[in-house]
Amino acid sequence: MNTLTAQEPSQSVASPQWQRLFGPSRTLIWLLIALSVVGLYHGAEFLIVHVFSVAVLFVFAAILALVLTPVVDRIQRVPPFRAHRGVAVLTLYLVGVGVIAGAVTLVAPSIIHQARRLPDLASQFQAEIDRRGLHLDLAALRPKGSALDVGVAVGVVSGVISAVVGVVVIVVISIYLLIEGRVLVATLRSLFPQRARAFDFTMVAVGATIGAYVRGQLLMSLLIGSYMAVAMTALGVHYGVLIGIAAGFLEFIPIIGAVIAMVLAVVIALLQSPLLALLAAIAGLLGHALDAYVVGPRVNGRVTQLHPLVALAALLVGAELGGILGALFSVPVAAMANIFLGALYRSRRGDDALSTQHGGDVSVDSLPRLGEEIGGIEEIGVIREPVPHAAVDA
Repeated sequence: MNTLTAQEPSQSVASPQWQRLFGPSRTLIWLLIALSVVGLYHGAEFLIVHVFSVAVLFVFAAILALVLTPVVDRIQRVPPFRAHRGVAVLTLYLVGVGVIAGAVTLVAPSIIHQARRLPDLASQFQAEIDRRGLHLDLAALRPKGSALDVGVAVGVVSGVISAVVGVVVIVVISIYLLIEGRVLVATLRSLFPQRARAFDFTMVAVGATIGAYVRGQLLMSLLIGSYMAVAMTALGVHYGVLIGIAAGFLEFIPIIGAVIAMVLAVVIALLQSPLLALLAAIAGLLGHALDAYVVGPRVNGRVTQLHPLVALAALLVGAELGGILGALFSVPVAAMANIFLGALYRSRRGDDALSTQHGGDVSVDSLPRLGEEIGGIEEIGVIREPVPHAAVDA
């Protein structure tokens, strides 16, 4: 008892000293926790960015394999390639490289000649701006100084090297997927023995949508780019080949890409004469009409059918969330969502969402679309209630 009583004064004397350290220690601990969280976030962000970059390469390689798989299948119908899919794939790539090299060799002189005249286009813009009394110095917008020029050159060279390496990696991965893709899909299917039909439905929906969309966009890009290049060159618009190349790339941006290409052609033609700008606008509108109402629906088919307003909304949302990549993938993602929502609506109505309308296995033509499912019900004029299981058993 006496011992305890003797120790109490010493504890009461030491306690205030320790209590003075509690506040700074607690603050330091919380600061260390906050710094650790920030460090983990930046480390995770660094990891996510690099993993995403690698994943994008595999995604583009898978898309390329989806697009070329029907071509390889047709090549394998030729007797020398029937039992040699790898040889068929390599032959296809060699022919493709040869065709691309020939096209580049054919068009390169015109591209180089018109590219050298691009500074004249800037001078014409400056002269037109000065003539209208607007105060804008385009030369002041250019970076000045040898250090900046060296930095820009290094950035351009590194960007080109990265792009070339990325293309080579995509091609190599796509070759493996073209040869062993079906084996890989069969292996994945064996992991879901109880969900085999759902797996088949998902693979058909995703593969058919992406394949049809990319094939359609590539064909439309080639057609619109060739049309704009030939039309602008025939009208006498300067930089007609470059306008066609720009229109071909802009065609990958749904809905607004063709409009941007047409505006670009009209603005360049306007520097020559108002009449030429009017003719360029008419030619651009004709090409846009053919793209939107004649060739486009036939090329893309019913696999990627979306209402224009839905496609535009998907494009804007994708561009807002993911930038250029979001804009490129927004429409096929919306098309796949349309298919899965159509399947959900069909199942809620009591029908089998994973089969054809007349029974049987799932196929590309039997993929449901939400708009078509709702439209079909509206045409009939009656909404069927789900069939009770007891009635089916009876």
